[in-house]
Amino acid sequence: MASFTSTLYTIGTALSRAQDAEVAVDLLVTGQWIHGHVSALDGHGVVLHGDGDELAIIRMQSIDAVRVRQAAAFEGRPEVEAGRHDEATEPMPSGRAHPMPAAPSDRAV
Repeated sequence: MASFTSTLYTIGTALSRAQDAEVAVDLLVTGQWIHGHVSALDGHGVVLHGDGDELAIIRMQSIDAVRVRQAAAFEGRPEVEAGRHDEATEPMPSGRAHPMPAAPSDRAV
């Protein structure tokens, strides 16, 4: 059987990479673009530090898109791969992506 890997790209992944690389992002929230650097990030929201020493706290569910202007900063960073269903399920480490376990109906008996 051939094996394959899958990469999971999410808004959270883009924001985490931007935070690690210390590059600015633009977030599309309810039809408006908000610009800044990611100061903090968890599974519920993001703190964006904008120009002029302003902070915006935004719910992750409210973000429609992320635009990263310095995409080259992400090159060479390992990709986040979706896990197999037989891997142990640990709590999500602070702000990092964690693969979703398989549904009970998808598990081998």
